[in-house]
Amino acid sequence: MRLSYLNLLKTSDLTVDSENANYPISNVFHSWKKKTFRSENTSCSITSILDELSDITSVCLAYHNLSSCLVKFYDSLDTLLDTWTLDCTKETEAQYGSVSGVYKIVFECSSSSEVEIGVLFAGDSIYSGIESNQGIPLSSTDNPIASSDRQVSGRKGSVTRSASVTIPLLTGEERKEIEASFYECGLITPFFLDLWNSSHDDFEPVYCVFTSDLSVRHTQN
Repeated sequence: MRLSYLNLLKTSDLTVDSENANYPISNVFHSWKKKTFRSENTSCSITSILDELSDITSVCLAYHNLSSCLVKFYDSLDTLLDTWTLDCTKETEAQYGSVSGVYKIVFECSSSSEVEIGVLFAGDSIYSGIESNQGIPLSSTDNPIASSDRQVSGRKGSVTRSASVTIPLLTGEERKEIEASFYECGLITPFFLDLWNSSHDDFEPVYCVFTSDLSVRHTQN
């Protein structure tokens, strides 16, 4: 399981070479995922200049119409460090790796129509083991109310889906990392939870929020 919560794009200098003024690039890190960014062309290049040299282990994409997306990482001397290719066949996708000393990230996106992206994430991720064969049964309490341009009414729409995840063997360091994510996000800021990060064929990453305090229980074998 991977949890990606600290989106470096929020504090970066984020620009794009094609933008619909009604759907600005800043929408890609808005907590409301259906408040989208749109370009005026079928392709665009999104550039993020980070606040400082950073290590990137996670890139996530949600609610989009992309046919392809290349993610290029550069250092402060504009040297290409690595290139990732996101799988755009799924509505929500996440890719993991390790790129150190990143100063600039470039997302090269293309679509069959004007590019549209709901959420774009780049940052670090937390890894923890979970119980074998665990799933997340999601139950919807309502249906979203959407306008013709796919904007959902309400801050997060009118749908609430809840679930719980059990991590059986939590080390002290893992507990601190998860607690840090909870303190950072609280009950407001969304994050990406990827239950089966090795494959998204059966279960895609979930864009979600914490709904209650963390529960830690000490057990003895």
